[in-house]
Amino acid sequence: MIARASDIGESSGVERARPGCQWRVRGSGTVDIDNWQSFLDRWNAQWVMAQGLTDPEEVDEEALAAGGLRFAPADEARTAALEERLGTRLPPSYRAFLQVSDGWRHAGGFVYLLGVSADVHWHGDAMGMKPLYEEQLDERSRPSEILLAGMWERALQLALDSDMTDVLLDPGDVDEDGEWAVYVYKGWSGEYPDRYASFAAFMQAMYRDFCGDHGHDPRFEDGMTRELDASVERARLACLAGEDVDTQMAVLAEAQSFGRPRAMMLRDQMAALVGPVGHLAVPQDMADPLYVHEVMPLHAVDHCRSHHDDDWFVRRHGEDGRPEAEALLAAVRERTFRYEPPGPFGRAVAEARELARWGDTDAAWQVIAAAVPDWEPYGPEHLAPIGLKADPLLGPLLTPERGRRILTTPRAGHGVPRGAASEPPHPAGPQGLGWPTGEDHRSWRFVAVQGITPRTLAERLGGADLLAPHSEEEMWRLRHRSGGGCAYQVGSCGGEGDWSFALEWDPESYQPGRVTGVDAAVSRGTRSVSVWSERHHSPGPAFADVFRVAYAEDGEGRFTAVARGGVAESTGTPPEGLDPDLFGTALFGGAAPAREEDEEGPALLSEAEARALDALAGAFGIGLPWFALRHGRLHAVRGASWIRPPGPGEAVLAFARIRPSG
Repeated sequence: MIARASDIGESSGVERARPGCQWRVRGSGTVDIDNWQSFLDRWNAQWVMAQGLTDPEEVDEEALAAGGLRFAPADEARTAALEERLGTRLPPSYRAFLQVSDGWRHAGGFVYLLGVSADVHWHGDAMGMKPLYEEQLDERSRPSEILLAGMWERALQLALDSDMTDVLLDPGDVDEDGEWAVYVYKGWSGEYPDRYASFAAFMQAMYRDFCGDHGHDPRFEDGMTRELDASVERARLACLAGEDVDTQMAVLAEAQSFGRPRAMMLRDQMAALVGPVGHLAVPQDMADPLYVHEVMPLHAVDHCRSHHDDDWFVRRHGEDGRPEAEALLAAVRERTFRYEPPGPFGRAVAEARELARWGDTDAAWQVIAAAVPDWEPYGPEHLAPIGLKADPLLGPLLTPERGRRILTTPRAGHGVPRGAASEPPHPAGPQGLGWPTGEDHRSWRFVAVQGITPRTLAERLGGADLLAPHSEEEMWRLRHRSGGGCAYQVGSCGGEGDWSFALEWDPESYQPGRVTGVDAAVSRGTRSVSVWSERHHSPGPAFADVFRVAYAEDGEGRFTAVARGGVAESTGTPPEGLDPDLFGTALFGGAAPAREEDEEGPALLSEAEARALDALAGAFGIGLPWFALRHGRLHAVRGASWIRPPGPGEAVLAFARIRPSG
């Protein structure tokens, strides 16, 4: 099976410093390739050194006896003879290579002999690859795909001894310097070839792979590796001092490309804060607090998200680590895991968690940001509090921008303190009550109650206990896994008197004449306001859009307004300062209600709904926490229906899917 053409690699690895056949490795002064001679000398010397670190049975004695990887140079006459045999002038970097070493042993990627001038030859596509690639072409094919399809017949084969691997120089894929692109095709992989911009770029990539294969061995050491390791230490200190993130990541990436293990460990931590958490190259060690408290929880989160077998995660930590691994998986899965770093930063994290628990994510972030200078690493390999991302309540707060903010804050006694954190004057995301009208949910409802905690509100809604914090996606699974029913997220929504709210996305369907709401139950000894908004893709007489608002005091309804399908009705007196017309037919733009014979009816207008909700927010001084509801987690609770059971003479029509017995 052939992979998609879009997977073909792009140019990489080399940029020229001055004309001719001289170039420099991008991004580092430690591997300055001024010419082929110094580059190949370094590679050859390191290969000889690596042979002394290798299992004696795997040592290539023949190559060692011949002086290593290189061969004698090809003189101008031999190079000219090759060009005459091929009928074309060679690309500059391969031509210059031959004049230093006429071929190369162990060129990486299962290629054991490469580029000897007497033996390189036109590939000729003996395996008939061109038709396989051409049949995938059409009028939408990119130039790179067309080039690749024709490459097989015209390319020069450089791999003279390999395990089903071709190294092909393509005279049809030429850059402005006359360099031919190199395609490396691994016949056993079924994948598209890897592309390199030139022979020089290919050799540089193979050299990096060679260094990476041996970088884990501390005995693989010379002046180049020592300078790379020194650059890693400078980047580590610069990162702790809050210096430019991209600069330090580039330095670490350069060292990582040569297999320096510490560079990978440090860069992975930085990458985890400014993007998704990927692989973390921290050694698994149950005696290392960096692994146990920072990395292991992140691995557990990824494991639970991927639905892998728990035995795999537990076994990798050994019998001694089994109890801790099992407990961690349970805590992550139940969303009870708590990230608890030491010192003042740990105390700030605990404070921030309680703020985030009830929806005040902006204040929670401010607490964390202010405490970053007091953060304490577990050791010299620890750059930042990456374990925060495993915390079910605090992890969602760490957007890439905020992760970058942590990395640019001097910490652990490094750099110059910069005083209080400067934050935008307004909280992240939309505020008030009107923002749900612009979201992708068709229906939603909430109730807000003054003077009680979210926990008390949950009890009044009929929930015996608060459930673990749930994200929006997890709430959907909660409802459908247990056969439906009302399930809310609860939190604080500001305002004078400490208002709490309960919100449900995509609730049960509105039933005209049977809606009782929850206002009487939740407003005992205080006051409450509730909203129910229901939309349909194609509203009509049978399935009309609805907007309902209710206000209650001490268990008694004071005001209720319902606008449904262009018809509005209200009872009671609205709270002071609220215009009742906002909750009437204006919500439908004054459109006439649908008749029974009509296929469609008036739709609830988002702009009018937002105005009504903004008026409620202004009257009560409340708002729904956008970030917590859309990107974070809040405690969940189950509650009673807002709809009474059918009375005498009323019926309920229900639909059920029955699996055929056959």
